[in-house]
Parts: sequence; C-alpha cells; structure tokens
Amino acid sequence: MDEWRVIRRLAGLGRRAGARVVLGIGDDAAVLSPRGPVVATTDTFVDGVHFRLDLLSAADAGFRATAGAVSDIAAMGAGPLAILAALEVPAGAPDRLPLSVMRGIATAAGRFGFVVAGGNLTSTPGPLGITVTALGESVHRPLTRAGARPGDDVLVTGRPGAAALGLALLRDDPWRARRRHPVLVRAWRRPEPRLAEGLALAALPGVHAAIDVSDGLVQDLGHVLDASGVGARIDADTLPLAPGAVRAAASLGLDAVEAALTGGDDYELLVFAEPGAAAPVPGLTRIGRVTSGRGVVVTRGGRRVSLARRAGWTHR
Repeated sequence: MDEWRVIRRLAGLGRRAGARVVLGIGDDAAVLSPRGPVVATTDTFVDGVHFRLDLLSAADAGFRATAGAVSDIAAMGAGPLAILAALEVPAGAPDRLPLSVMRGIATAAGRFGFVVAGGNLTSTPGPLGITVTALGESVHRPLTRAGARPGDDVLVTGRPGAAALGLALLRDDPWRARRRHPVLVRAWRRPEPRLAEGLALAALPGVHAAIDVSDGLVQDLGHVLDASGVGARIDADTLPLAPGAVRAAASLGLDAVEAALTGGDDYELLVFAEPGAAAPVPGLTRIGRVTSGRGVVVTRGGRRVSLARRAGWTHR
C-alpha cells in the first residue's frame, strides 16, 4: 500500500465542505461551524470481531461501520454534521482495500446527510480496523438513556432481529442467503440508522428516553432501565418481524422472536414515551410498558420467557 497515493485518492471520495463544514479533507484538521450543541460518538469495527470480509465486501464494511456510529447520533435525537474515519489496513494489503472501505463510508455518509471531513490511514500487522467518529447537531433537546418513567410506553422502530437473521443465513450458506433472503441480508450488510425518527422524537415533549439497538433489544433495553432506575414488561408477541423472518429462522433451527429480542446490529431505536406522545412519528410499534420495579420481564403467549438479563452481544 502506497500511503500517500491512497490518501490522495481517499480525499477525492469525501466531500470537502458543506453548509457547516468550513474546511474538510486536505488540511491538518477540519473546521466546523455547527448551529447548535455538537453530539459526538466513536465506534471501532474490526474484521473477525464485528464483521467478516468473507461475508460482505470491504465497501459494505465501511457502510456498516458508518451506520453504527450514525445510529448513536440518531438515538440522541440529533441531526447530521460530519464524519471522521480512521482505517487500520493490514500490511501488504492492496490499495483497493482501503479505497473500497472508504467508498462504503462515503456512500453511507452521503446517504445519511453527513460530510466526510477527514480521518487517518495507518498500516497494522493485525486485521482491518475501521474507526468512525460521527458528529451531529442537537437541534432539539438531546434524548438520553435516563428519563424513562413508570407508565411510559416502550416502542421500537422498524423490524428488530432482521440483521441477526441475515448474518446467521450468510454464515450458513452465503449464496443461498443472498438469493432467497436479500432483505434480511441487506439488513446486516447495509443497515439504515433512524436519523429522521430520532430528530422527530426529540421535538416531542412526551418522549423521555431513547437508545439504539446495537447489541440486542433486551440488553440495550437494560441500559435504559439501569440509567432511569425503572423496570419494564415486554410482550414478545407484539414484536414486528421482517417479512420472511419466521421461515428463514426455522430453516436454521432458530426462533425469529428470540432473534428480535437478542440479535444485535439492527440499529433500530428503542423509545420511551408517554402513551400516545410518539404517535406523530410513523413506523413505531408499542412492545411494552415501563414499570416501577427493576429489571425486565418478557412474556410470550401470556407466559414469562426465561431469557438472560444481558442476552445479546458482549465482548469477551
């Protein structure tokens, strides 16, 4: 890999400036002029840990890494501003590897309304690493994990569990997964963070808290319950499943509902709001209620489900 040649080509993939990015790629640092408080987050994705290059393209990996960081901005109810991307590229890798990753990052940034304002490129003896810093603007009040109240509805955007099933299908048979379950495969390869929904929710006074579903619905729900000092009851029968999810899960000997409860990488939003307060925002499904106790109770078919409190993804 010729570092400077690659950097020059990478610079051409990012937009140099936007309405609030005064100076972008090409100098020692970017210069931003945001309209309000800046919301910042950083995520690192490593080949073999967070993704597998035998199951998705390098461009898909860049897209997924960007979507993961942007999802944190969405969960805070903030709008798009800028992306900074740092790539750790295995020594001896061809130029096309970082260029493909950056194409995925640039595609995602443009799709979600962000400007690629800078980053870094380095060689490593280890696997490919992608670190994305997403900067957003807090147009309204920020939504946080603390604030859920007893009596609040627990709502979720989209169809949780789709990404987990997409990954499971790819691991089982990549060719068949792409051919028979393209929607589920795309949910994992190219997730869509809920920026528009987060922005709209932050403007509603009856919405009290939010979090994105990155490590599994039950586990991420637990983070809000801990921060808010409350509990919750979840009715698994109300979970909105992706089309074909039940059949796809059954073909692998899995349970689509369990995938929706524990599968990660969805980048949907869990929202906690007074009954009816989030109604102006489309695409939300009520799946439970906040309680005054502690912990989460999950029921299915009227019976309590035996599910680990921290069910979901964790680093080991």
